[in-house]
Amino acid sequence: MNIKTAYDLAQMPAGHARKQFSIEIERTVRELNGIECKQWDQARADKQQIFSTRSVGERITDFNSLLQALSKHVGIAAAKARAQGSSCKSMLLFASNSPFDDQPKSFKTLIHFPCATNSTVEMTQAVSAAAPKLFREGVRYYKIGVGLINLVCDKRQQFDLFNAPKANPALMQALDGINFRYGRDTLFLAAQGIEQKWAMRRELLSPQYTTKWDCLPMIKC
Repeated sequence: MNIKTAYDLAQMPAGHARKQFSIEIERTVRELNGIECKQWDQARADKQQIFSTRSVGERITDFNSLLQALSKHVGIAAAKARAQGSSCKSMLLFASNSPFDDQPKSFKTLIHFPCATNSTVEMTQAVSAAAPKLFREGVRYYKIGVGLINLVCDKRQQFDLFNAPKANPALMQALDGINFRYGRDTLFLAAQGIEQKWAMRRELLSPQYTTKWDCLPMIKC
């Protein structure tokens, strides 16, 4: 197969391109030949809600660990919101024990922001104030999550005349830039905890050959 240019690819039969590669390559071949395969209004729309939730590796029984876990999920969800250029007007926090426990319990609380935000700092501050509503002594928390709802596009956001936004876009841009360049969680807020004993165990996690340099297999000849 001697394909070195877009012209060479355009000469390939569309059916053969799909069989040899994928449906996306087939569409590319058709597009190169002037056949429209995707309408402009078929573009993927931004998410209207963003959730980050996970079962913990070690049950959470103290308030500080619960706060750390919630803050961790806030950081993940906020980064996703910034990546698609969105901010949230409301944030849902929820925590529960296992549904297989003798007395399944679930707790949640909703936070409303005066101005839509995607600042990890502002959201984490809000979590610190609201987290006590979720904590109960004696509950062994198993699943923690955060949901960003009522998302708005940053470019079309309307600000409240009497509530100036607290977000610092430059700070968040620097945070995202460093984490993108050097790897996730290179920088994070101390509220997320350092040891994170509650985090999901990753000993059995499959190697990430295609996304992490340090997971590339070594071949010795």
